[in-house]
Formats: sequence, structure tokens, C-alpha cells
Amino acid sequence: MKKLIVIFISLCSSVSSICAQTETQSFDAGGIKVIFKHTSKNIINVQLFFRGGVSNYTADKAGIENTTLGATVTCGAGKYNSAIFRDTAEKYGIDFSGASTLDYGYVRVNCVSKYFDKAWDMFSEAISNPRFEESELKLLKQKEIASNKEHYSNPGNILARLTMQNAFENTPYIIDPTGTEETVSKLNADDLKRYYKTILNKNKIFIVVVGNVTKQELFEKILAAFDNLPSEPYSPVEQQTPVWKDNRFQTEERPLKTNYVCAVMNAPDYTSINYVPFRLGVMGLSGNLYQRLRTQNNLSYNPGAEVVETKMPFAMMSTDANNPQQAVFGMMQVLKSIQSNGVDNEWLQHIKNVYLTHSYINEQSPAAICNILGEAEILGGWQYADDLPKLVQMVTVQQVNSALNYYITGLRWTYLGNIDAIEGFKPPPY
Repeated sequence: MKKLIVIFISLCSSVSSICAQTETQSFDAGGIKVIFKHTSKNIINVQLFFRGGVSNYTADKAGIENTTLGATVTCGAGKYNSAIFRDTAEKYGIDFSGASTLDYGYVRVNCVSKYFDKAWDMFSEAISNPRFEESELKLLKQKEIASNKEHYSNPGNILARLTMQNAFENTPYIIDPTGTEETVSKLNADDLKRYYKTILNKNKIFIVVVGNVTKQELFEKILAAFDNLPSEPYSPVEQQTPVWKDNRFQTEERPLKTNYVCAVMNAPDYTSINYVPFRLGVMGLSGNLYQRLRTQNNLSYNPGAEVVETKMPFAMMSTDANNPQQAVFGMMQVLKSIQSNGVDNEWLQHIKNVYLTHSYINEQSPAAICNILGEAEILGGWQYADDLPKLVQMVTVQQVNSALNYYITGLRWTYLGNIDAIEGFKPPPY
């Protein structure tokens, strides 16, 4: 174990020194906030983020933002009809995408530096002058509906959706940002045009750029392309995160070969001083769940726990099991054990090094950095993502133990599978 920790520390130090060579900065370009990180890689990633996510629309319009932003880069833009846009992107190896999540939407472009001028011209046309060609929109909706059906053919994804509906009742998070077949099929080009006008607002958007380009070049391109975009007052919708203090268990019967269970618990805000200690603690919980349920008792195939980074924060632990009652009791025992006994310094140092190594080595492509900075800005400020290594190293054992006990005071369970296997079951009081 000590040898492994030394290796992790060495890796973190080496990669940290490399990443520290460039710093993230923020500036204003014609009223649009820009977050920029220069890298030496000859890849440039640009993402324009739209704030709000599912709070921007009602449940009967589920999927409208996801479809709208997907259409900006597939259904024609300005001087490019859909066919020319697609062929040009393929010719120069430029990758475009647009989608929406619970808290934000985005339009993204990724290209090699050599073709950045061409990529930017297409990107700026897509943002400023989307065509929303009806024939292409029809194809896009068909693809989205088919993709959604495939996504929800997986029981784990069904469980995730049910979990959100059970845990976040009476909040916008019960809305699926990808929509349903019913809501997406009803959308037309006029719907998308009207909706796009409501989110294309300098005060509701920001741009993140990571790659081999200069700040001055970016400033000039953004000013030239987007200076005339509307600028209207914008105040984000304030949501009250549910507080789960009970140990409620909800079930959904499905004829599955195995059973799936998930428990949601409260978590600190992304900007809270308790966020990083809590997240490290949940990483430890995840490892303990795997060791106990999978390795020792063979009760589960893939147990684990994670903190979900959203504006209404939460954590979750989940598993699939043939004997769900034993699995649930096992999950409760592991959670209670880590809360009662706490963690020690050696355990915490190991978790810190795993966390930092994963962050530095597995998330260093321009696209990954761009997404990390953008999500951090949505959740409270891009600086938190930049400060992560320092914040992780500062965490103490006492902070981890305190955070796990303060925030986890109840569980909201969701079960998917054979009802007979769970009939009459009630989880023990928390």
C-alpha cells in the first residue's frame, strides 16, 4: 500500500507541474463572458453554454432545448445549408455537437488548430443564424427518439430516471432533458426558432475555449461574430434542494433477470467548503461497497457510489443483485460503518492520490477540460475547477468524517425489478 501511495504522489506531482504551465483566465468580449485556457496541443475546443437547463421550460416541452441545440449544427446555418455544413465539417475533420442537460445546454466544436478559422466561421453561423430546416429536423427528431428508446432499454438507465422522479418530485429535475417520444415528435421548426430566441442572450450564455489559440485572436473573433446578439436581463431560477431525512423505499416492477436498486442522499453545494471532503468520502464509500458486496459476499455485480454534480446537489449509491434485500442491508451496513468509524490518514491520502491522478491523466484533452470548466462555471464558478488540486490536498480526516455524517441523514430508495424478491421489505430506520 505504501509503495502504491508513493507512485500516485509521484504521478500527481509530475502531471501537476505540467498542467501548471498554463493558467485559466476569464475576460469579457462584447458583453459575453469568456473562459480561456491555452494549451500547446494542436486541438481547439470551443463550447458555448446556455444557462438554465430544464428550468427553462415546462414538462410538456421536454426535449425542446436538446433538440434545438442539436439542430443548430445539423439543420443548416447561415450561408451553409445542411448538406454543405455536413460535407464541410467532414472535409476538414471538424466535430460539431449540441445538446442539453439538467442544468445547461451547449453547442460544441472541436478541430485541429490548422482549420480553426473554418471551424469558427461555421460555429458562428450555427450560433447566430441557425436555419432549422424542416426536412433535416424531421430526421434529427427520428434519431433522437430512436436514441432515447435505446438508452431506456437499459435497466440501469430506467432506474436512474425513476430515481430522479422519486427524489426530486415537485422540482424541474423530474423533466428528462432529452424528452419523450410524445414531446419530441410534436416539435417543429417554428417551436425551435421561438425557443432559441429565449435562450440566445448574452447574459444567459458564456463561452469556454481550450486550445492552441491566443486571447487576442479569440477576443476579435467573438466580438466580430456575436457583438450583435441580444442582451437582456437574466436571473437564474432559484430551486430548493429536497432534504431527505427519511428512509423511503419506492418500487417499480419489471420482468428483469436481475434487480436494480439505488439510494439518493443529500450532498453539499459545489461551492461549499464541505464539497471536496464529502466527495472524497463518497469515493471511499464506493470502494467499501464494492469490497463488501462484490468481493466478500458476492451479493452484487457492480455496487458503487458517486456524487452527482448538479445545481441541486445529491449523492447516490447503487447496485444490481439477485437478492436485493440482502444487498440493501449490506449497503446500509457499509454506509453506517464508514459514518461511525470514520476514515484514517493513510486511507485519505490514498483516496486523494487516486482522485488527483484520475483528474490529471484521464481528463486532460481540450474537450474534457472545456467541459470541466464549463460545468464548474454553471455550478458556481470556473475557479473551483482550477483550484481542485489545492482543495483536495487541504482536506483533513476530520472534514471528511464530519461531512459524511452531516449530509447523509436519510435515504430515498428506488427499486426496479421482481416485486416478489422485495415483497414486504422495509429498509431499517436510518
